[in-house]
Amino acid sequence: MSIAALHQVFDETRRLAIAGSNLAADDFRLKKLIPVLNKSGQKAPVFAKVAQSVERLVKAAPKESAAALLDLSSLVMAILYTQGELGGKGRIKPIKSIGIPLTQTQTPARLLKPVIEALSSGGSGRLETVRKAYQQGVFQDPRLVNHAVAGLDDRYSEMAELMEKIVGDYGPSIVPLIEDAITIKGKSGDGRRLRILHRLVPPKARPMVLDAFENGSKEMKLAAVACLGDDPSDLELLMQQAVSKQREVREATYSRLALFDKPEVNELLVSRLKGEESWRVASAIREQYSKSRLKLVLELLRGTLVELQPLLDKPKLSSAEKTQADELINRFQAGWACFTLRNDAALQKFAKEILDRWDDLLSVRGKYSTGSDILQAIVNWSLDHGKPAQIGLIASHHVDAPEELIGSCLRAALQSYPAATFYDTFSPLYRVYSGDPKPKKRGKQTAQAKQEAHKYVEFRSAIENLGRDSLFGEWSWDAGEGEMQASQKKNGVRLDSRWLDDFVEARDLELLVHSVSAKDRAALEFLAEHLSHQVNKKAITFDDQLIAYKLSACNYRKRCDTILALLGGLSEERVRIKKRKGYHYFPNVHWLAKAIELFTADERKKVMTSLENLDETLVDELLPHLQ
Repeated sequence: MSIAALHQVFDETRRLAIAGSNLAADDFRLKKLIPVLNKSGQKAPVFAKVAQSVERLVKAAPKESAAALLDLSSLVMAILYTQGELGGKGRIKPIKSIGIPLTQTQTPARLLKPVIEALSSGGSGRLETVRKAYQQGVFQDPRLVNHAVAGLDDRYSEMAELMEKIVGDYGPSIVPLIEDAITIKGKSGDGRRLRILHRLVPPKARPMVLDAFENGSKEMKLAAVACLGDDPSDLELLMQQAVSKQREVREATYSRLALFDKPEVNELLVSRLKGEESWRVASAIREQYSKSRLKLVLELLRGTLVELQPLLDKPKLSSAEKTQADELINRFQAGWACFTLRNDAALQKFAKEILDRWDDLLSVRGKYSTGSDILQAIVNWSLDHGKPAQIGLIASHHVDAPEELIGSCLRAALQSYPAATFYDTFSPLYRVYSGDPKPKKRGKQTAQAKQEAHKYVEFRSAIENLGRDSLFGEWSWDAGEGEMQASQKKNGVRLDSRWLDDFVEARDLELLVHSVSAKDRAALEFLAEHLSHQVNKKAITFDDQLIAYKLSACNYRKRCDTILALLGGLSEERVRIKKRKGYHYFPNVHWLAKAIELFTADERKKVMTSLENLDETLVDELLPHLQ
C-alpha cells in the first residue's frame, strides 16, 4: 500500500504541474493521502517526510506553492526511482539478431520532411529528392521505414522501382512489414514486395512465388517469373512460359531461362534472336555466359551473313529486298549485342572476318539500315576488346569511311597511332577549320568538302572523349588528376605536345581544357589568364567554371587566387541580379564547389576568410564544400 500511495502522490503532483500549483491549496485528493503516508512513516521515516511535504503543499500560500510542489515531486520521483525493479525472473537466453541496419536516428527534420512529402504526394522533382536522400543515407532513419514501404505502390514506376531497391536494402528486418501485405491478385506494388521477399528469404518466399505463378494477376505472375530459376524444377515452368501469349511474360522468362545452360534452352533463346524480341533475348544471353550458347550465336551470325550475301551482290534492291535487308541487319546487331562484355578468341576471329569485308558490307542499304550498322557494332566492340592490329585496320579507314563511321575511325587512330603520327595526320585538318570557326557561305559544297567538315567535327568529339578528361563520356570529372592520367595510360592514349600549342594559338578553350595536364604549365597559365580576363570583363560563363575546376585538378600553383577572383566576380554578378525586378535566378556554381573540395587545408582557410566579402547566397552554396 505504501508504494501505491507514492504512485498516487506522483500522479497528483504531475496533474498540478500541468494545471498550476496554486490549485493545490486544500486539495482533497492530497489531504486524503496524508494519514496513509503518516502510518507508513512509523516503519519507514521517508514516508513521514513525504507526508510533511504533502501537508506543506496543501497549506502553502499561492506564492510558495510552486516551490512546495517542486520539492514534493522531486522527493517522490527519487523514492520511486530507488524502488524500481530491474531484470526479470527466469532463465536468460540469447535473442536471435536479424541484422537491422537502421543506425541513424538523429536525422534533422529539414532532411526528413522533403523526403516524406516526396513519398506521400505527387508532382515533379520527387524522384530526384528521394534519390539524393538515399545517396546521403537518410533512409537509415527508422522514421522513414513505413513511408519507404508505402512507396512500393507509387503510381510513378521509376519512383516505385527505386523504393524496391531501398526497401530491399533494409535486409531481413523488413520481412514482417511486407510479407503479410502481399496479395496474390494484387498489382505492381505487390509484385515488388514479392521480389523483395524472394531476394531476402528465398525459402519463405517459395510457396508464395509458386502460388502467384499459377493463380496470380498479370503483375504478380511477372514478379513470380522473375523469382524462378534458382531450382532445377523451375526449368519446365519457364519453358512453358516462353510460349505465353503475353509478350511481357515471355520477355521476363528469357532472363530466367538464361540461368540454365541446357541444349533445349540454348536452342530456344538463339532461335528467338530471329524474332521481334531479339534485343530482349540478347540482353538475357549477355547476362549469363555459356560457351555452348556463344557457339550457337556465332553460327547464327554467319548464317545471317550468308542470307545477306545475295543482297550485297545486287546494285539495286526492290522494296521487299530492302525490308529483308533491314531484318537481317537487325538480327546481326542483336546477335552481336550478346557479346558486349566478352573477349573470347572466337569473337576476335569473327570480328576480324567482318572488318576484312569492310567495302563489301558498305554496299548494302535497306529502308532504315545499312551495312555500316553491322560494321559499327563490330567497330565499337573492337575499340574496347580488339587487338592492336584490328584497331589499326579500323583507323586506316578514316580516309574513305562514311560519315557514320568517321568518329569511330578517329577514336581508333587515337588508340593505335603513335602520338606524332596522329598529329602529323590530323593537324592540317584542325588548322584549316579552327581558323574559321564561323565559315562564310561558300555555295554548294562538294562531297569531299562535306566529308572533311564532318571529320573535323568528329575529331573534336574524339579529343573531348579522351579517357583523361571527358565530361560527358565514360570518364568522370569527379576523378583527380592522378586518376585522369591513369585512365589515359590504361587506354594507351597520348597526345603530342604540339597539339597544346595549336589549341593555345587558336584560343580553343574547349579542346584545351580536355587535353591539358598538370605538366603543361604554359597551357595552364593561358587558362588562368583567360579567367582573369573574363572577371575583368564581367563576363563569367559556365565554361569558365569548368576551366577553374581543371586548374584545381591539375594543382595549378595559383589556383586558390584564381578561383577567389572568380568567386568575387560571381558575387558582384549576384548583387546586380538582385537589383532587378522579378524572380532572381543565380547561375549554378557546381564546378567551383568541386574545385574547392580539392584544396588543401590552408587554401580552404584562405577561402573561409574571404567569405565575408561575398554575397550571402553564394556563401550558403559554398559552405558545405569547405567543411
